[in-house]
Amino acid sequence: MALATNTAISFTVPAVPVAQPRQRHRAAMINGKPISMNYTPRDGTIQTFKATCAMAARAVYQGPPLQGPIWLEVDFVFPRTCNQIWKTKSMPRLRHAKKPDRENCEKALLDALTGILFVDDCQVCDGPVRKWIASGDEQPHVEVTIRCLD
Repeated sequence: MALATNTAISFTVPAVPVAQPRQRHRAAMINGKPISMNYTPRDGTIQTFKATCAMAARAVYQGPPLQGPIWLEVDFVFPRTCNQIWKTKSMPRLRHAKKPDRENCEKALLDALTGILFVDDCQVCDGPVRKWIASGDEQPHVEVTIRCLD
């Protein structure tokens, strides 16, 4: 099934954005031979974030994964730090120019949506990705919009 080019799927993931952790390596002995094994740490925060992303996507789209090139727009909204909270001044959204890296946040999201919204994350070929610090009246979340380009 393919969406019409002008049709968009939009949803919000109600979770603090989490970056995909780096792969780890360890040495092991298999049948008496030393080998190197790569693995992703089973950190609870990344697994919870991915599960929340998948649940939010399934709530708005129940069809088969989309085929062809995909446009994806993402806004990662991070929580405000204590020194960014004021009682009397306005607190608009601010640009987030610190860690975690934008690419690692996007990788975690794409991994969570693979097999649900698209067959493989290599299909995503266009679209903006932004990082924000939440305004004073909003909770951390991720805003996602996806469109087929065919």
